[in-house]
Amino acid sequence: MRALRFARYGPPDVLRVEQMPEPTPAAGQAKVRVHAVALNPLDWKLRKGDLRLLPVLRGPPRGLGVDFCGEIVAVGGGAEARHVGERVFGSLLPFGRDGALADYLVAPFDRIMAAPQALDDAHAATLPIAGGTALQALTDEAHVRSGQRVLITGAAGGVGHFAVQIARHLGAYVVAVCGPANVEFVRALGADEVVDYTRDDFTRRGDRFDVVFDAAGASSFAASRRVLAADGRYVNTLGDARAFFRDGACRRRGAPDVAPALHRARAALRRRQGAAARRSRRRRRDPSARRAHDRARGGCGGAARDGNRPRPRQDRRAHGLTGPAQAFSGRQTAALQTDSGANRRMRTTNGKRL
Repeated sequence: MRALRFARYGPPDVLRVEQMPEPTPAAGQAKVRVHAVALNPLDWKLRKGDLRLLPVLRGPPRGLGVDFCGEIVAVGGGAEARHVGERVFGSLLPFGRDGALADYLVAPFDRIMAAPQALDDAHAATLPIAGGTALQALTDEAHVRSGQRVLITGAAGGVGHFAVQIARHLGAYVVAVCGPANVEFVRALGADEVVDYTRDDFTRRGDRFDVVFDAAGASSFAASRRVLAADGRYVNTLGDARAFFRDGACRRRGAPDVAPALHRARAALRRRQGAAARRSRRRRRDPSARRAHDRARGGCGGAARDGNRPRPRQDRRAHGLTGPAQAFSGRQTAALQTDSGANRRMRTTNGKRL
């Protein structure tokens, strides 16, 4: 079968169409003939190498694409939740080396579901990440209810245009922010008001909103808090503390730009982690280095000497140093809730406090 893959990180030129063996479904999996694939920012970040530091993501050679729509042509053994000939859509986990940009793919049953009959293959393939992110942000994080006022920035983007429709479906009054070329498109999605950000600054509005959803990650809480109600919620798709300080144009006037400091601190942490990993590898390869390390810690490389007993190995799991790795993707949203304008907290959708 044909598959779009890349053997090294780099620009789009590294992509090649290669011939690969067709995958075989195991128990609890389905083999899908791919009809359509939707691209997400995750895909170009994987190809460019922006996510190479995440150990859970396999490096090249690998394929691309996670969101897809197609038809089941085979199923693995065991109980069959799906059947051959069924039209399905779904999203692959990005941890392996096989992507959805191929003639065939294999997906677990819990990663696919029947495709809506009202949608063609191309539209159904766009739902999982972009639509799922918008739904997660507005329902799980913001808890949008009928009658609330919701402001959505990046309303013409992949996540934003789904968010406009979902908020309207939930009964909210929607104010959408987008560029001049997309005003009519966003209005056709059902937005009650459309703001052209090149002409109007939404942060200087006199009204207040129960929810501000920054679907483009282009604003910040510092800017958006001016239009938040006392118990309003700010939600964005960045998933980290940059939600507070994103972009100087949106910061409060006179506030310091802390983003460079955050980048420097993150780079210093990576350097320290890399140095510690290199030292650990040297100790594993060189017994003398390991014995010197044990003596420096007060031990004797496994044998008692000078009255000192070797220190017991620490239980890393007991100290919270191990556990399931977490991958950060476009699905992850950060939410900041204001309680009566006093208590504020920021969290990601997996509950991790920042």
